[in-house]
Amino acid sequence: MLRLTEAAGGLSHPVCVSRSISLARHAAVELALGLALLAGSFALGLEPAGLVAAFSLGVLLTGLALAGPDSLPLSTHQAFDLALVAALTGAGLGLGISGDPAAGLLLVVVGGLQLTLLTLTRWARAR
Repeated sequence: MLRLTEAAGGLSHPVCVSRSISLARHAAVELALGLALLAGSFALGLEPAGLVAAFSLGVLLTGLALAGPDSLPLSTHQAFDLALVAALTGAGLGLGISGDPAAGLLLVVVGGLQLTLLTLTRWARAR
């Protein structure tokens, strides 16, 4: 069985993934992203569709962060985070194509940051 730090069959370079963000920091960054999405939706003066999408996804992101790392099983929290990434980027692309580039950019950037956060989080409970 291959580990993340071993080369696949000796033909490639070893892969090293640094998962350096704790669950508490994950929740704090997620809260900041959610609040930035809520505030950014009003500050940028988005069109009605973009405002509704950004505000709704910001509320979901903030609520997930406020629930804390101990309220859900870790696999469920990961699944919610991944679903939020898909919703943020999908809504951002749809809004960008339909003529609201500010909303599209805001949602895609927050979706990318959420994906980065998801990737860098150490998904283990403190002992």
